[in-house]
Amino acid sequence: MKKINNMRHYNISRLSILALALLGTACTFEQDDYFDESASLRITHLNERLQERLVAQSSGENNGWVMQYFVAGTDDANFEGFNILGSFNEKGKVTLASNHRFLRNSNAGKFTEHSSTYEMLTEEGPVLSFNSWNDILTVFVDPVDPSAAPNRIVSNGEGMNGDHNLVLKKFEDDEILFTGERHSAITRFIPCDRPWQQYFDDVARLKKKIATSTITNYYVINGTDTMYINGLNKGIYVYGERIYDPLKRKDVSCVFTPNGFRIEHEDTLGNSPFQEFVIDADSTCLLNEDGHVKVVACWDRYVATHTAIWELDASLFSAEQTSLSDQIDAEIRNFNTAWSLKSIGIGKSTAAGSVMGLVVTFYTNTAKTKTNTVGLALNMELTEYAKMKIGLPDADSYDKNMSSISAKATELPNLTKQFATTLAGSYTMTPDDYFNPTGCTFAASEGVPTFKLSNI
Repeated sequence: MKKINNMRHYNISRLSILALALLGTACTFEQDDYFDESASLRITHLNERLQERLVAQSSGENNGWVMQYFVAGTDDANFEGFNILGSFNEKGKVTLASNHRFLRNSNAGKFTEHSSTYEMLTEEGPVLSFNSWNDILTVFVDPVDPSAAPNRIVSNGEGMNGDHNLVLKKFEDDEILFTGERHSAITRFIPCDRPWQQYFDDVARLKKKIATSTITNYYVINGTDTMYINGLNKGIYVYGERIYDPLKRKDVSCVFTPNGFRIEHEDTLGNSPFQEFVIDADSTCLLNEDGHVKVVACWDRYVATHTAIWELDASLFSAEQTSLSDQIDAEIRNFNTAWSLKSIGIGKSTAAGSVMGLVVTFYTNTAKTKTNTVGLALNMELTEYAKMKIGLPDADSYDKNMSSISAKATELPNLTKQFATTLAGSYTMTPDDYFNPTGCTFAASEGVPTFKLSNI
């Protein structure tokens, strides 16, 4: 009896999908004509319309379809969304293309095309079936683990829980939505607006810009509401109320586009729904459909905590800072005549017992080979987005190099502290790139000189 109840629920769901599909295509054909027909005939006619649209977008100078394809995954493994491009003809042939990481025969990550067959099934609702093996798609359906031993992703026999039979959910001229027949993941079809290789190149270029391994954390902002993303570069990220160890978290799959990224299921922040984000005109953030929700890279945290040394731009030094810099250089030369000042910066000194703060880098020979830095600890606190307060700790904290060198360069600790004091104050930060900064300008709000950092 339980099995019969489940089947009855399944059929109702499929009929609901059909009703939605018919409503979604009301602008495409005469709805009254269809409701004068039997259910099976309506499905047949809708399948015909769907196939005509798939073929039309694949014909002439058109570039076919972008299939934003998701899989259900397993309890142990979730997966990103995948871009698959498709071209359909009226005789049931389909050519698919992708460069996803699960392509077999040494094609992983390479642009690959494969042709196979498809058909329009007339079941309880319209179904698009990829009914023969296709190297691009079938790997997601195959119960065999797509990865090589010993780096297994899923158990053999379980696979990635993708689908090759797609049940129509929504049918509009420029957007067709399906759900997998067995596992219910979403597949979205939209017209491809450029040659296939260019599409993948443009997606890769955009992904490289907004989702690098340098910065993997992002703010998601709607007014005063803020959430966080961690791991966008993997295509499946953690979404929660804080970056590290969120109290509540969920894994979200997304697919990258030439302009941003789209998640599988719509979500909300505050009163604003979001599903797709597009990079704004100034390349400072990504905006959702209505522009209310922003995704902003945590570049300010990166600048504040990055341990590599950010070099201060000496051309922006005040007269006092220039004088102190010259005196620091003289003290280094007092210690060793072959040494000279390379730069003053912010970061983490390289000596044993290193500190995060102000660092002095110097050359050690006439070939000007950069050598160890000496450092003085600083307090660097982000007070809000893109705003930092810099100050000195209550007690001086130097690294071991400073202590060693100051035995001869006796004024070096004091000069370094004086220079650090000139940086104390509150600043508004502006990076040279909001997603992958290599430099940042600190504009003072309390009469302290503006300074600029460059990542060296």
